[in-house]
Amino acid sequence: MVPQPNWPHASAGPIRDTRAPITAVVVASAGMGIEGSVGDMDDEHWRRTLDVNLTGPMMITRAALPVMLERGGGSVVLVSSTNAMAAAPLSAAYDASKAGLNALARAIAVDYGPQGIRANALCPGWIITPMGDESMDELGAANGIGRQEAYALATSDVPLRRAGTAEEIAYCCLFLASDESSIVSGTTLVADGGGQAVELTSRMFAAGSV
Repeated sequence: MVPQPNWPHASAGPIRDTRAPITAVVVASAGMGIEGSVGDMDDEHWRRTLDVNLTGPMMITRAALPVMLERGGGSVVLVSSTNAMAAAPLSAAYDASKAGLNALARAIAVDYGPQGIRANALCPGWIITPMGDESMDELGAANGIGRQEAYALATSDVPLRRAGTAEEIAYCCLFLASDESSIVSGTTLVADGGGQAVELTSRMFAAGSV
């Protein structure tokens, strides 16, 4: 769904109307990817990917900011991806949109921190979701293996040797949204089983220990 200029305000309205003493929280979790390199990417696919992955979260946050300011603070959690930090083949628009989302979290943290609003990005790796299943089915078909074997193949270089679950990512969001992370702002939480810690080009020298 491509974001429309007015729709986030309908979601923020009920929060403003309630008198319950709750902390104002925004969790923006949307993602889509259209395969292609820069040379292959047409303008419409580029715009659509950035609309969903970057402009949409910005608009949701913008609509919620007045509520947060009225309540004296809040927390913004932007669900990004490890693709924001390491590019995948043929994922130019997706990679760029998620990198922009990380930068957006930092910008919100800097601009609204003095008003008590925190903002952070959450970067999952492979997660068992319908979107992940679709990718694994494609990988499995290309390698003659099933979905679970494809997840194992995709995470074979990840120290924990598995994909994450939606529940695990929800707990990460809960941490960033809650007062348990009250000093955490303007940063990125990576939830990928340790994948970003691996220096892949040197694995061949220590195959038995990695």
